[in-house]
Amino acid sequence: MTDINPPSDLPAEESATLDESIIEEFKRLTFETLTHDAPKGILAGLVGELVDILESAAGFQIDSRPDVTEGETSSGEGLAISPTQAAMCAGEFQRTVIFLRGLHDAIASVIEATSPEPVRVLYAGSGPYATLAVPLMTVFPPEAVRFTILDIHPTSIEHVKSLVRRLGLADSVDAYAVADACDYTIPGDAIPHIILSETMGTALEKEPQVAIMRHLLRQAPDAIIVPESVRVDAFLVDTSKEIDVIVPEGEGPSSKSQPNRIPVGPVFELNTETIQSWTSLSGDRLPAAAIDIPAPPEPLYRPYLFTTITTHGKHLLRTHDCSLTGIREIPGSDDDSAERSLQFHYRLGTAPGLVSEDH
Repeated sequence: MTDINPPSDLPAEESATLDESIIEEFKRLTFETLTHDAPKGILAGLVGELVDILESAAGFQIDSRPDVTEGETSSGEGLAISPTQAAMCAGEFQRTVIFLRGLHDAIASVIEATSPEPVRVLYAGSGPYATLAVPLMTVFPPEAVRFTILDIHPTSIEHVKSLVRRLGLADSVDAYAVADACDYTIPGDAIPHIILSETMGTALEKEPQVAIMRHLLRQAPDAIIVPESVRVDAFLVDTSKEIDVIVPEGEGPSSKSQPNRIPVGPVFELNTETIQSWTSLSGDRLPAAAIDIPAPPEPLYRPYLFTTITTHGKHLLRTHDCSLTGIREIPGSDDDSAERSLQFHYRLGTAPGLVSEDH
């Protein structure tokens, strides 16, 4: 782990505090993002303006980087996406909204339940904007909530520190650290009440979300995790009928967002209960479910994995709400018309993800 001092290579204008009117606008946009209950197009606009301020304050311009993967890091527990890719995630407005609202409610629940000491939030995998923490620093004062910002990339931490300073929020951060979250040792005097990480791909593939949460929750077993659940379920799907699902399910019920999917069963869930059940396990795999896939009713039906994310309480990301909740086909057998049984496990290591075998 490396502590990062204030970035010395940023121009002076990128270190100065922003105009008070911009800071007030950032606070307003955060409040609207947390509370607005209107068409999703309005939310998209709010998040877009919020991200514009984060981008400006951080001095990290996405458009200036022709190769968005430059700087990604392959670790022993999965792929740490590049700072540019992490910054781009902020623009997925439903993803940003649902994570911000979930973390807000998680913090509020801890404030209500604990003594007057500040709530400590550990944010693992912040990217250059710390998108899921910085807006909430305008809602909760530093005497109520303090953040530790952690990322594997020094560039990300440098830019987060700059934007926090420029927004006048430096008192809300206890510490910055450059570290692989899967190796990070939480200081004994800074055990978090909440662990936040958004380091995952669809169906928990490629990125180290599972390993990170497992490692950090082992050190802070009483912490609330955000997201509180990432659930993967299997369905039989005719993708020719899915292709019209352009409106995310989070928009509300409609004929287009409810195609004829045939539920097969739950496959895997990442939550506090399952993480704690893995305490005694070692090796490179975690248990997952066995499923029986029925014979498809029509030739084009094939089995797919669907991901549902609950950030906290009522705040959910459903199918097609964002890139994390797309669908992934389960590799088939030679005879796709036959019934079959599959046993899943979750593979840890450099290429994490769900793996199935004939059962």
